[in-house]
Amino acid sequence: MKKVFITGGAGFIGSRVAKTFLDKGYKVYVYDTFKQYLIPDPSENQPNLLIRLADIFEKIELVQGDTLNKDFLRRKLMIIKPDVIVHMAALPLAVVAIEQTEEAFNSILDSTINLLEIIRDFDHDCRMVYTSSSMVYGDFSSDLVSEDSLTKPKDIYGSFKLCGEIIVEGYNKRYGIDTAIIRPSAVYGPNDGNQRVLYKFITSAIKNEPITLDGDGSMKLDFTFVDDTALGFYLVSTHKNATGEVFNITRGKAEKLIDVIDILKNHFPNLQIINRDVPGYMPSRGTLDISKAKKLLKN
Repeated sequence: MKKVFITGGAGFIGSRVAKTFLDKGYKVYVYDTFKQYLIPDPSENQPNLLIRLADIFEKIELVQGDTLNKDFLRRKLMIIKPDVIVHMAALPLAVVAIEQTEEAFNSILDSTINLLEIIRDFDHDCRMVYTSSSMVYGDFSSDLVSEDSLTKPKDIYGSFKLCGEIIVEGYNKRYGIDTAIIRPSAVYGPNDGNQRVLYKFITSAIKNEPITLDGDGSMKLDFTFVDDTALGFYLVSTHKNATGEVFNITRGKAEKLIDVIDILKNHFPNLQIINRDVPGYMPSRGTLDISKAKKLLKN
């Protein structure tokens, strides 16, 4: 039985990646700190992060650990000897990275280097998949951006993610480590605990609270359902054509925020909207070209 080691595997996307690998017959190891990056609201029921793994909890191996603790991480990996490492453990939000730059640097870059250095000492084949972000593009240079489009991030999060890509590619070229890179975008779905935009919109609507909308609603995002994203991670992790490549893993069709609002108004006709200026760190975005993934990752 092949083995996959998922850092951040109890997270919103990571938990779905774990389930996908399990469904494909892999032995799944989830490595996570169970850390929250948002301040808990004392008036709300606090989320149990393990609820994301509730339906597969007894079928996987769960390891509580930090990718910054290199010795502990090394010992676990040397015992497990995974065929695939999916590296998802990192500060997950651009807005938090602006304030917690040291946390962002450590969790995104130091953790990645730790893994790569450990993999250098493996005596078996192992692919490492690095989770980047569509934020590396900054303001989209065209309505449709491919993996070869200009990368010019305008925020801390995107900048660190792009640095991580460069490091991963350097280890691939210099040491021959089997690596691949994924750029997801605007992932949504159940059990999102980090208050991404759709979560905030829907939660406000259910609570009969006003929705705060950036700008006039013309901003576009390539919204991608979390299970589709997870399948993309599986394909990049296991397909022979993915070695050394970078992939946009998204739906491949951007939607305006105002269109999301209109859908919600069909269910919540009294929905109130509060407009605000678009945050300076937020790039102008659109559709990510997924033709490369469609071409190279075919069964």
